[in-house]
Amino acid sequence: MWFSIDFGSHVPVYKQIMEKIKAMIKSGELKKDEFVPSIRNLAETLQVNINTVARAYRELTNEGVLKPVRGEGYVVGELNEQDFLKQLLAQFDHSVLECKKVGIDQQLLIERLREVYRRDDNGTKS
Repeated sequence: MWFSIDFGSHVPVYKQIMEKIKAMIKSGELKKDEFVPSIRNLAETLQVNINTVARAYRELTNEGVLKPVRGEGYVVGELNEQDFLKQLLAQFDHSVLECKKVGIDQQLLIERLREVYRRDDNGTKS
């Protein structure tokens, strides 16, 4: 599978798709001008509604991250890394504030962060 979606997340599925594609570009897994799966294929692979993937691709196109190629599909365009980093840090800040609101100890969060950084990209401890 190309990547997976967390259906239990508070983040809408189309935004998760956008984030995953941006992360793949940032990591170098996807390169400029490389084709991404068709809307239909990705929807089938992720088992989501085709309109959800279409919305993600439309938004990525509006941001210039994907470019439509008439009759061919979508290719990787440009990723504004500063905007991507800002977005990820804003999500992180929101999560930390939510933890703080419910009384989760700062030290527990710090330990959790260290634990996550010790994992490899597949989520297993390295």
